[in-house]
Amino acid sequence: MKVVASIAIAIAGYIHIYLAPQHYAHAPAHGILFAVAGLAEIAWAVGFLRWPSRPFYYAGLAMAGGLVALWVVTRYLPAPFGHEVGAIDAGGIASKLGEMVGILALVALATQGRILGLAKQSFGRLLATAVLLGAAAGVVTYGVSRAVEPLFPFLAEAENGEPAHEHGE
Repeated sequence: MKVVASIAIAIAGYIHIYLAPQHYAHAPAHGILFAVAGLAEIAWAVGFLRWPSRPFYYAGLAMAGGLVALWVVTRYLPAPFGHEVGAIDAGGIASKLGEMVGILALVALATQGRILGLAKQSFGRLLATAVLLGAAAGVVTYGVSRAVEPLFPFLAEAENGEPAHEHGE
């Protein structure tokens, strides 16, 4: 399960990196988020394979769950640095499936007591913790991004769908 969690989240990371240039062309902040998230997921996967510990467990849940939650929120509300809700596309679905498989594998590992420093707990309790942690991370990320948006207008999508920085704004 340790390998499953790491590979699933690493695949999501590779998808984010692959999609980063496309998102950067749309809104630079989105491309930067995709690149950073992808690199973080890959780094986490390597680290967790080597050190399957409680801090890595919670970091993985917050990161993967937060990205899933952020994706869900931005299907209903306009994305920070953008003007419209996000589209549901193959890349988004693939990366979210990878993150969700990773989360379920992490919860299964914890249920079996195979995370260093984390006591065995029920699957339901661990899954609820994962969902709450991910939702909190996603909502906080959305809120902080919305709050700092006015400070970095050059990273936003322009009104006509083009990056703002290409029009001298």
